[in-house]
Amino acid sequence: MSDALESARELIAAARERYRQDEAALAELDELNARLQQPLRVALVGSVKAGKSTLLNGLLGERLAPTDSRESTRVVTWYHYGKTPTVRARLTDGRTVSIPAKRQPDRHELDLQGLAPEDCDRLDVTWPAPGIQGITLIDTPGISSISQEISDETNRFLLPQQGAAGADAVVYLLRALHESDIRYLQALDARTRHGSASIGSIGVLSRADELGSGRLTAMLSINQAVERLRNHPDLQGVCETIVPLAGLMGMGAMTLRQSDFAVLRDLASLTPADTDRLMVSAELFITAKGDALPAERTRVELVDRFGMYGIRIAIAVIRGGINDASDLAAEMLRRSGLDELRRVIDVHFRQRQDELKAHSIVHALHRLLRQKPVPGAEELLVMADEHMSQTHTFIEMQLLGHIAGGQIQLGSALVAELERLVGGHGASVQTRLGFDADFLDQEIILASAVEHLTRWRGLLENPLLDRVTRQACRVAVRSCENIIVSLKTGKVSLAPVKSPA
Repeated sequence: MSDALESARELIAAARERYRQDEAALAELDELNARLQQPLRVALVGSVKAGKSTLLNGLLGERLAPTDSRESTRVVTWYHYGKTPTVRARLTDGRTVSIPAKRQPDRHELDLQGLAPEDCDRLDVTWPAPGIQGITLIDTPGISSISQEISDETNRFLLPQQGAAGADAVVYLLRALHESDIRYLQALDARTRHGSASIGSIGVLSRADELGSGRLTAMLSINQAVERLRNHPDLQGVCETIVPLAGLMGMGAMTLRQSDFAVLRDLASLTPADTDRLMVSAELFITAKGDALPAERTRVELVDRFGMYGIRIAIAVIRGGINDASDLAAEMLRRSGLDELRRVIDVHFRQRQDELKAHSIVHALHRLLRQKPVPGAEELLVMADEHMSQTHTFIEMQLLGHIAGGQIQLGSALVAELERLVGGHGASVQTRLGFDADFLDQEIILASAVEHLTRWRGLLENPLLDRVTRQACRVAVRSCENIIVSLKTGKVSLAPVKSPA
């Protein structure tokens, strides 16, 4: 068990002694203690129609989460990794019932079997999806819904009046930056913040292709929008980074078949003038007549699975020389942003999951000690404060957001080194220092850490550094110092680094 989790466990054990006469407090402490052993909880949050379910399906690798307005979208739904597919509803009266996941031609469909959403506390879906190994993904009902009752479900889960927030990290989906999004992110940050540490948070500019009306030039509009969001003053400190995503294209790429490639290749064989006329709109693409065109039903399915942007991208890259279904899928997946989002989730969440879980638990314990003071609570509050003051990994993630936003005024080589050093390419000591994952010579690694420390301390002596860049150099120095201490004290083992699932 990591230092962060062990510290949290010791605090809970000490709190149990103080609350041994309070059954309600003991039950809350038992729940917090159990949560330390559970996978990291990552919630997908956003307004109605922000694209949460499409993103979730992309992360799962198949169409399982409902993408329409059916009843199950109004219930908080937990997705766990497991070899045997099961779906269970936990009812508000304490019962648990199994519900079917009906197999449709191109998706699974969750059916509440007549259960009213208000009778369900949550749905638990266990599925053999490799993308969620080691974490639990939680799909929440849309906030800013027409129905306040639906929005309240998400608020009760993430912002409870008592106990821990329901998630350790959040992926917040934005279609644009509305005042309601800013308020919600700020409320979530305020509810979970202690010093420099808060809930893990990534923003996703979902349905990014719509910014350019699905045109091939949409990426220019997307990059400009992401740049504005990354540097928006109201998001500084409450959102670690922003990632653009064309979720429908990403999901389609993951399920692309050889038959899909054949149809897209036929479309690419048309003259550019013909495809330009055909691709003016989805309606025209579907209803256009011509012997050389796929059947109308096939075109409907293409739009449903890939979107117009995905179809345009597929035609363009096939014309550029791709002639294999697997190569096309890989290129579409890359361009969709889904691969990059997975990488960001791995860096920001998976690789620091111990710190995120421990923060959630100790923050909830801190709240309990303040709400229910007992003899000895003050001592535990001091210990909890000390635990939550160890926030360097949180500061590193905030710095990665500044790097992505282009706010660090150093040369490109130094910025690249800084990103690597603070964990932007992986959390292992070897990766941070630029070694291969299987390099195990501790003496050479230690010497490299000292060399990095000397270089970044030297950069701090430059009087012309702006405030943000100077702080970035301080973070790099602290990261180097932590690496050196961990190597010298044996707190880190130079075992070969495993790639994420």
